[in-house]
Order: sequence, then C-alpha cells, then structure tokens
Amino acid sequence: MKTGRRWLLRTAAAALLLLAGTAVPASPAAAVDPEPKFTFDLPGTTVSLGDKKKRVHLRLTNLTDETPRGLQFHVYSENGLDWMNKASLNWPAGGGSGECDGDTPGWYCFASADQFPELMPAPGGTVDLPIDIRVYEDEEPYEGTFDIEVSMDWEGNGSWVKAKKSFTLALVDDSEADLAVVAPDVTQAVRVDADGKLEPAGKLNPGETGALLYQVANQGSKAVSGIKVTLGLPKGVTFIEPPQECAIDDGGRSAVCTFDTLALVPTSQDTDPKDNVYSAVEVHHLVTVSENTEAPVTLDGGTVQVEGLTEQVDRRAATTTTKLPANAVAVPAADVDASDNQDGFAVVVAARSDGGDDDGGDGGSGGGLPVTGAPTMLIGVAGLVLVAGGGAMMLLARRRTRLPQA
Repeated sequence: MKTGRRWLLRTAAAALLLLAGTAVPASPAAAVDPEPKFTFDLPGTTVSLGDKKKRVHLRLTNLTDETPRGLQFHVYSENGLDWMNKASLNWPAGGGSGECDGDTPGWYCFASADQFPELMPAPGGTVDLPIDIRVYEDEEPYEGTFDIEVSMDWEGNGSWVKAKKSFTLALVDDSEADLAVVAPDVTQAVRVDADGKLEPAGKLNPGETGALLYQVANQGSKAVSGIKVTLGLPKGVTFIEPPQECAIDDGGRSAVCTFDTLALVPTSQDTDPKDNVYSAVEVHHLVTVSENTEAPVTLDGGTVQVEGLTEQVDRRAATTTTKLPANAVAVPAADVDASDNQDGFAVVVAARSDGGDDDGGDGGSGGGLPVTGAPTMLIGVAGLVLVAGGGAMMLLARRRTRLPQA
C-alpha cells in the first residue's frame, strides 16, 4: 500500500472513531525531543514451520516522570508486504491494545488514559501490548520486513511524540522448543486470605507486599520436561519466603528457581483443558518493598529469564507423567501470552495516603501483608486483576521427576 493511501485510510478511520466519541488524532504531529521520552521493542517475531499462530508483545517503556494521556501505534510496511499471502500481523480479537482499526496491510490501535488507564505506562514503567502473528503458508522458510510507529501524548492536547522502527518477521525450519515469558510491572499490594488466595489490596506503598507475576509459555515444536527461571528484583525490593525450589542470594533480590516436575508442550498440543498437559502457566512470587523507600517512585531493573530443561518430544509421556501442582493454574493455549525468553519489569510504589485510595483498596495503610494462610502455599487466583486471566504460584514437589525419554 502506498504511503499516501495508507495515511488516507488512517485519517478516515480516525474520523469514524471521532464520530463515535473516541478522541483519536488523525495524524499525530511528528515532535522530536533532544532526549527520547519512551522506547519500544517487539521481540519474538520468529516462528517455527508448522506453527499457525504466535502472540508477541509490543513493549512500551515510559522514560518520563509523568504518565501519558494517550498512545497509539501503527503497523505497516513502507515497501509493501509482498509476503502477505504467507503471514500477517493482526491485533488480537480479545482486545488488550485499545481501540484498533484498519486493514491487514496497515492498521493502528489507539488508547486514552480516560478509557484505558491500564494501558498507560507509569513513569519509568512498561506496558506489553499484544499482537498476533498468523501463518497461512508454512511449507518453506521465508522472511519479510514491516514497520511500527508509536506515538505518545503527555499533555492530552495532541502534542504527540513519535518514533518508528523496522522489524523482521521470519518463518524458520527449527523444530526446537520456544519458551517465552511476559512479566508485567508490580503495581498493587496483595493480601492472602484464609483459603490461601491472593486478593488485591490497593496501591503498593513502602513496607508492603506485592506479587511478581510472570507467564511462561512454549510456542515451539518440542515439549520441555521442566523450566529454570532466573529472577532479579529492583533495588529496594526483596523476596518473601520463596518456594524451596528457588535458591535466593543473601540480599534477597536474586533467585534461581528450578521447576523440574512440570512439562510444557507446544501450544498446538494443548487441546484439552481437562487433561494434565499444559503449554503455559502463570507464576507468582511474593515480594516486599523497603519501608525506607521514598514514594512515589518506580523501581526499575527487575528481570525474569526462563530456559527449558530436558527436551521431550513424546506428548504421551507428558500426559502420563506430568502433574500440575495444586497451587498452579494452567493457561489455555488460546490465551497464551508469549513474547521472548526474557522480560523486564518495574515495581511502582505509591505514596502513603491516610485517607485510603480511590480504587477500592485500603491503600495498604496498615503496612506489611495480612496473612491468614501459609504464604508459601498460595492456591488459585481466579479473578485477580493483577494480570488478565489470573495467576498462581508454582510450588512444585521437591522430588525430582523427569519425563521418560522417547
């Protein structure tokens, strides 16, 4: 699609949204600052032959000390998408990226702070916006390039700051496993109720406890018989009673967790939600913010990295040998939240408020974590708003159980 036609379609789509009551700029002005106000990336755009769908995430990081009032991103190609009959990039049907419009060769999504506050990156924070890769022809490897243009507005008056990058979509002949992890910023305090379930408790204040959540998914062609997770917390944040599968350093900020009793099969093999075969799980660990933290502040620099253990090709072995722990939740394959094998996160700490907060919590004004159940035995998290789809902590048996080799 030529540039002029693409912008014409974009302007027309924006006008329709304006008529519907959504304030979308038809063409953000190209403001350039001497120092960047945000960065973005789109990892994970390599797909194995035989895989029909992969979800990746556009990661937007706010480098300023203010939350933007609006953002939008545009996916297109300056040189034309000559591989469009083989694969395409699409906004997800389930949402998660704001209001989206346009056709497959060139489309955009828009979000305002009024309508989608959860999509606005906090000062120093990051948001992950989903994009689906769909493969139509997978008989042989190929690759194609595309562009993403991101605009953010901190004033709410159309003062857009814009940046653009080019990426490569590649289909490769690689039959290995492909683990991916997504870790959202930690923004809320949590409680543990009598049944061991997590409950959100308002904004996260100094001295309080939150939950670091991350999702691990396998979007490759082979299963793995276990995963190793390497965690790093920002300065001023420490782990609380992690599971015994995790080795913690003396400072309480670094951990290496070996979950070797859980197999993750490729998403294409995770077809029955009632069996004990899983392609993805969500995990959480309790963390606490130092009482001496000066808030409000965003503590950045947190990292989650995953790698597979022994490869396992035989799905039948996974079916008969793998047992999901009672305190872990499987993620349906259709909702796999995949990106790459490493993701960063920040811990957003709010200033204390004697009068509580606006989002239904008590602001955590009592300090600490109210625990009425064992903190290392947290069970389901259905309905928890920290991450769409819920999450759970994997506390796996200490007995080492490998899948039999095929």
